[in-house]
Amino acid sequence: MESICPNHEKCPIFNGILAGKEITAKSYRRMYCEAGGAKYHECKRFQVKGIFGKCPGDLLPNSNLSMEEIATRYQMTLS
Repeated sequence: MESICPNHEKCPIFNGILAGKEITAKSYRRMYCEAGGAKYHECKRFQVKGIFGKCPGDLLPNSNLSMEEIATRYQMTLS
């Protein structure tokens, strides 16, 4: 299993969506993106992309929204 999330290249969280919040972004990268497969599988962004084929740009890795809530809020359907 990879140590860095396979979605990191296109992930806005990994690549700077949290402008002005570098400490928070670095924490997310350390806790989810770069912590190995067991951890990035806990990332809500990773889970959503796996289910829906895409992920909303502003969804945070530690979101407490359910998949149903995410689908409704972002008008997503299974791909």
